Amino acid sequence: MRNAITPALRDRLLTAAEKLLASDITQGRDRGGDGKDGFRGCLNLDRAFLPLLANPTVLPTVVRLLSPNIAMLSAHLIALPSGPPRTIRIPGRHGWHRDMYGVTADLGFPHTPRMAIKAAHYLTPVTPDCGLTMFLPGSHRLADEPVVPAGAIDPPGAVTPTSASPEPTQSSSRTGPGTPEALRADAPVLGDVIRPGPCRGPYHPEARRDALIPSRGHA
Repeated sequence: MRNAITPALRDRLLTAAEKLLASDITQGRDRGGDGKDGFRGCLNLDRAFLPLLANPTVLPTVVRLLSPNIAMLSAHLIALPSGPPRTIRIPGRHGWHRDMYGVTADLGFPHTPRMAIKAAHYLTPVTPDCGLTMFLPGSHRLADEPVVPAGAIDPPGAVTPTSASPEPTQSSSRTGPGTPEALRADAPVLGDVIRPGPCRGPYHPEARRDALIPSRGHA
């Protein structure tokens, strides 16, 4: 999705994100063993994030894919640090999953419909090694969880979006893109959060990677 946020708005969002990350606020704080920092429910923590609530590019697209009967389910600020390559993913804990586990447990994997969509707004420059969300094209057709071979951390066919092209397109693990999609900071990536397997790849960027990821769906 092109030009979803203007450069001026991106600068304001990044300023607010950096202010939060530098604070000692614990409400909604989300830190990980791989150096990740961030906040869940970040729209409640700074008014600068409110333009994402009803973004005129993203919201109509989500409404067309789901329905008008939706709510903002979450808004996640995720910051990955710069530094040497790191990942907490191992063959025994590869990280491939589908969100909204309770619905899947109730209805079963093949019977869970599309219920929510996340839009990832990258506020900092995107590179192939900055820990982008991976996708498994065709996973919307699976009747069970994707199989990760023994000793591996990714199922066959998994892809990482690329930043090589200046013309990004939307990507969704629900609709199953056939090739990696290109990204830039003003172009959010849409993903169905109940489909198999978004997970984060290894990263070793020269600068921190910040992303804001609102989730909209059926409450």
